[in-house]
Amino acid sequence: MERRASQEALNSAGQSTAGRRPLFGYGRKVWLAVLALAGFAGLLVVYMYGFLEIDSIIRPAVEEPAPMGDLPENTLADVDTTLKQQPPRFKRCSDLPIPEHYWNMTIESTPAFVDVPQASKINVGESVCVRVVVPAKPLGTAQTFVPLSNAPWDSVLVDLVGRATNVSVPVPLRMANHTHNQNRDLTHVYEADVVLRDADIYSPEGYIEFRYALWNPEASLDPQPFEPEKLQIPDTLQVNVSDDDGVSPYSLQNYLDLPLCTEPNAEGRWISAASLPFDAAQVPPPDNHNLVWLPYDCRLKRVKYQDFATCLAQRYPKIHWFGDSNTRRALKKVSTLGQWCAAEPNSLVCTCNDNSEKFTNYGAYKRISPFDLDPVAGGAVAPDGAVEPPANRSRIVAFKWDGLTTRNDPPWADYFTQDFEAKLGHPSLAIVGVTNWDTAFETHAFFSGEVDKLAALIDASYPTHLGHPNTDIVLRSGQYYCCTSDMDKFWKRRYSRLRNRFYDATLIDTFKQKLDGKRNVLVWDVAQISERRPYKYREEDVTKCAANHVRSEIVEIENQVLMNALCNSGLEA
Repeated sequence: MERRASQEALNSAGQSTAGRRPLFGYGRKVWLAVLALAGFAGLLVVYMYGFLEIDSIIRPAVEEPAPMGDLPENTLADVDTTLKQQPPRFKRCSDLPIPEHYWNMTIESTPAFVDVPQASKINVGESVCVRVVVPAKPLGTAQTFVPLSNAPWDSVLVDLVGRATNVSVPVPLRMANHTHNQNRDLTHVYEADVVLRDADIYSPEGYIEFRYALWNPEASLDPQPFEPEKLQIPDTLQVNVSDDDGVSPYSLQNYLDLPLCTEPNAEGRWISAASLPFDAAQVPPPDNHNLVWLPYDCRLKRVKYQDFATCLAQRYPKIHWFGDSNTRRALKKVSTLGQWCAAEPNSLVCTCNDNSEKFTNYGAYKRISPFDLDPVAGGAVAPDGAVEPPANRSRIVAFKWDGLTTRNDPPWADYFTQDFEAKLGHPSLAIVGVTNWDTAFETHAFFSGEVDKLAALIDASYPTHLGHPNTDIVLRSGQYYCCTSDMDKFWKRRYSRLRNRFYDATLIDTFKQKLDGKRNVLVWDVAQISERRPYKYREEDVTKCAANHVRSEIVEIENQVLMNALCNSGLEA
């Protein structure tokens, strides 16, 4: 009835009147067209509303902040906080659930693989989540090797490598939060958020170095053969990093505008000197492949050793420098004002082993060797019994240690006697380089105890009262190691990439915990300088030198990082 009444009302409304043509006469087609257009418009509105609803689920709406001039004065201070609370373009690993079926994979059905959950386009300075899935491969035997505390069963090396720049960014994988990662024979998942700062297209590269904690030969266990396991990495797995706005603070065009580096652990990358948009002489010299080391957030300048010697005489006139043969190679550069290995960089002495080289600028092979550094003449052995350096020179006391191991003769702690300061002076700077020998020959538990002892002895031996200058501490990391195992039957050095990293962390964490707040503690991170080299150059360096010494060109760059950190503070350019 209602439908019929509505039809009658509609017909009544369409009756003709004098002088007008009926709408349902020859005008019926026009009316139908109008109705069709109206219906289409209604459908379009419904469609758009539904589309917007769906899009709001995929991409939550973020209110545009009001122009600064329109904000009340009392809210201006909150603008930065408000913007930081807005949803990020790309999520961190902790925000991206690990697919549950990953944990049930076995090596029989799925090889180990790399996963980048949001592989896509990001802007410079943003991060991307990288995961590695290592499917279960039960060993079927009793556990002989075990990882260090809070360390993974598997040692996995992965880099993100730029196609155009060849920039290599290490992926610092950590165990995902899951009980499977505690069991040797179950599937393991590792992940890391990696910040990419250079515009390029990046692809993952890498492999499994060791399963079953074979990377950690503690106590009487011997180093194990290096037999890397491939990771499945599709060619299509890539991350496109762009500088859409053209204002990246990490652009090489802006490098010379960065502040000078004042700490020796700035994160950086290796860039071809040929591609620099400025004179390469303004930065530290290149390595043997014409690559230069450039930090992201600060600028390294090329420091002349003569200027460094002058800086030390003014800022650090007394230095105690503890270390092994890697420290010896650094000091050979310093004491010759950079001339060591300048003439024959490809000789065996300069590429690897200098332990039989004749050297007179200081007692490089003695257990303790004080020398004075002159800005013009370089290093000269200090006179016996002299505690104070001559005018305009610095006194460096070099301690040759075999780490904190039991191989030291005399034991390393014996140097810290009651008359330690009277004999050797009170330094304004102490540089400590251990972990290389310790990683090779001592258990982690033993090393941890010796590091505690070292921190306590340094604190007690360099008092901060009675008018003494406060002694700054620089901790030198161990050398980077990868790509092989030391299978020498005599030495049996237990180096591995993960083992070296954990020993470094123990040294740094202990000193930071015990001395930070009392003293200025800096980290001279030489390991990352080598770790970020292109893989083929890392492999070349380590496999050609069993002692794990870096080439003299890398020694120079390590020194440049330290010299900038010690001498740039307070400088404008």
